[in-house]
Amino acid sequence: MVPSVRPKGTLLEGNPAGLRVLVVDDEEFMRSIVRQRLEMAGYHVEEACSGEEALDRLGYGRYSVLLTDIRMPGMDGVTLLGEWAKRSPETVGVVMSASTELGTAVSALKIGACDYITKPFNFDVLLVTIENALRKKDIERQLQDYQMNLEKKVKEQTDVINSMYVRSIDSLIKALEAKDYYTRGHSQRVTIYSIAIAKEMGMPDAEVDLLHRASVLHDLGKIGVRESVLNKPGKLSNEEFADIVRHPEVAKRILEPIPYFQPLLPAILHHHERYDGCGYPARLTGERIPLHSRIMAIADTFDAMTSTRAYRDALPVSEANAEILRCAGAQFDPDIVPHFLACQSRIVVPDDVSQPEGFEEEMLPQLRARTV
Repeated sequence: MVPSVRPKGTLLEGNPAGLRVLVVDDEEFMRSIVRQRLEMAGYHVEEACSGEEALDRLGYGRYSVLLTDIRMPGMDGVTLLGEWAKRSPETVGVVMSASTELGTAVSALKIGACDYITKPFNFDVLLVTIENALRKKDIERQLQDYQMNLEKKVKEQTDVINSMYVRSIDSLIKALEAKDYYTRGHSQRVTIYSIAIAKEMGMPDAEVDLLHRASVLHDLGKIGVRESVLNKPGKLSNEEFADIVRHPEVAKRILEPIPYFQPLLPAILHHHERYDGCGYPARLTGERIPLHSRIMAIADTFDAMTSTRAYRDALPVSEANAEILRCAGAQFDPDIVPHFLACQSRIVVPDDVSQPEGFEEEMLPQLRARTV
């Protein structure tokens, strides 16, 4: 191999100063001459006579390039590259191999090497190989940064779009509350009760969050029910009752086109199913009913019973609880009912949530008086 002058126009020309290169080869002469040529080109070069020694040197700082022979006693170059990539993935790996080891060199590329050079080699070619490998690694970093920034921007835009959806749906809920006085605060209280039950059951946070969002929107479909039906003081006709029964499906149709709300649809659609299969819209039974729906069914019914409606006065908490307990196994999941009764003493309704008539005077003290 004849020493040569580095050609002009090569990649990273004039920039190798400060870049640390670790040369790994069991032949001292090869390490020495490679080190000499690389230092002439401006690199800071260190040596290791084995894969094991190279890994030990990782503790002495970051290397820009790992230039390693393949065939060495003990740990070979391919194994070294694999271990090095796990500990220092930012390092550029280049392998030196005999022409007969080309298949092994290709294997090294598959586990993270950026390039390889066959022995014997011209040092100009070695410099260009290292520069190309550095450039390739830099492009990989730029692509990773671009991907990360792109994912961040997509997430930011998605959050903005989802926020617009939420505000739009919130406007629909406010419109519903405006036309139905008795709905005001109902969804918020059902949400509070549902979350209390879920936490009592030890439900994971992600599932509690899903339940929270579904509970807020569970009655959205009533926006499609006539105001005269929602506020009718007497018994509903069959046609009017059919309007009410359709509200879970109406909510599903409103929310279905929006990806953000799609995970909530099963819980909302089935919150009026009964454990015995006599509910609507699908007459599901038992555990075929989504768990979130089974929780909401109890919270929804409790709030309905303890709220004054156009057709009846609110029930005392004790009577509402007795009714829920009586319907365990028929209307409600019998395994969830005890959790609801157990958590009542810890339920807190914030001051900014509309409360049913008489809640402060009668129902709230009763809830506080209960013990687990």
